[in-house]
Amino acid sequence: MQNGQASQEDVIARQDANLLSRFDRLPVTRSLFIAIVLLCLVWLVESFDIGVVSTLVLVLKPHWHLSSTQTGLLGSSATIGLVAGIFPAGRLADRFGRKPMLIAGVLIFSIFTLLSTLSGNIWVLFIFRIGAGFGEGAVFPLPYTILSELVNKETRGRLMGWLNGVLNAGYTLPALAGLWATHSFSWTVAWQVPLYIGGGFIILVPFLIRWLPETPRYLLKRAELRSRPADRVRVTQWVEHLEDQAELAHDSALVDPGAYEVLRSTMHRDVRMRTILKPPYLTRSFVAWTMLTSSFILWYTFLTYSPILLKSFGAKGNQVLLFTAIMMFISGFGTLVQGTAGDRWGRRKVFTLYIVIAAMAMVVMSFRHSVGTPLAVTAGIFVAWFGLGSFALCKMYTAEQYPTRLRGLGTSTAEMITRALTGGLLIYYLPSLFASYGTTTIFVLCAIAMVAMLVPMLTMGRETTGQNMEVLGTQTSFDEAPVIAPPALVHEM
Repeated sequence: MQNGQASQEDVIARQDANLLSRFDRLPVTRSLFIAIVLLCLVWLVESFDIGVVSTLVLVLKPHWHLSSTQTGLLGSSATIGLVAGIFPAGRLADRFGRKPMLIAGVLIFSIFTLLSTLSGNIWVLFIFRIGAGFGEGAVFPLPYTILSELVNKETRGRLMGWLNGVLNAGYTLPALAGLWATHSFSWTVAWQVPLYIGGGFIILVPFLIRWLPETPRYLLKRAELRSRPADRVRVTQWVEHLEDQAELAHDSALVDPGAYEVLRSTMHRDVRMRTILKPPYLTRSFVAWTMLTSSFILWYTFLTYSPILLKSFGAKGNQVLLFTAIMMFISGFGTLVQGTAGDRWGRRKVFTLYIVIAAMAMVVMSFRHSVGTPLAVTAGIFVAWFGLGSFALCKMYTAEQYPTRLRGLGTSTAEMITRALTGGLLIYYLPSLFASYGTTTIFVLCAIAMVAMLVPMLTMGRETTGQNMEVLGTQTSFDEAPVIAPPALVHEM
């Protein structure tokens, strides 16, 4: 009886390994391209919703007579909700699917963004922005979690660069919307206009329902855990559909040995929430958290307070929002290049280069009165390209640390912790820190912290470029052993 059960499990493991091996050899077909575009649009919409905080701070601070504390609360309000929403969303995405949680998140933050326009004071606006942030938390880690499970191992970084490039460039839009609104309307209406635009993107939901697929890796894992053969049939049909689009044969003998061994050996492994706090996932998580924190330190500082910082450079009125938009646009190209370079030269090397250059530029920019405007502006471009554009690899690296059953929880926990520390605590205290110690001192300290956060990755992190997601995400992949090349695909006779 046991031999029969083992034989049946072996058949299932080989079948799943075959499907994933065939899936991993696929180029970006028309259906995959549509799915990637939809993920881009989701992040574009979300980046717009998050980015409106710059306009809110710029317009409402003088007219609502906001104190430093109230400004800090407004700046961090969406992040507070985001942090609260990320953790349960990740766990629910592992349980009920990536697609349903993504759609639910878009609905929530769109509705609360529209409600924000009804705010009559800072405290009502603060509550509604927390609600919008809660929906954003449900969404934020899911596009790159889905992407990591949808595309092949050779192009994960490059496509993540494109996706995150759209996200970064998307932060240009709220700045431009704020520029147009402040120029065209009185302040009483100008702060509401970007919120109406952001909430209006709720129209994206029907397209997600129709054309965004659930990931094959999630469906196969659900088929195994819940005895749902219909999910395996769905994956088979989806893979064959994509192979037809790519004009590839339906090769039922193609098996990646590494993927097969992982699927076979982990079929009955007990994976729960607490697993993330045990070796090797605790170490992997810590490395991923420090990488994300390194990027978020610079990101949240500039995203939230760039209008105020740019005013110190002599920018006036609407020029502030225009310069903010330009920096975000530049960062989009930076992250695109980073993802492509990461696939070619490795995640760790390229990410380290980006953070070190960004930190140096941040220091130069902070001494703007000493180095002169031309050099300070050049440093600002480097900060935008290498700092604001540094997220493609750290996000993909985070998703690569976990198995399918933990990937939603792992990425959401990483986002929750790092955003709480930077977008929550740091942003809350920054106005007071700027007032007490000056921007130069705070910028230098932030730059030092960014570089220090690289140490865990350089000492404990492992390279993940070009490796199968099944192999990367399991305990057998690279606990303490040196990284080896992924096994070649074989055909079983």
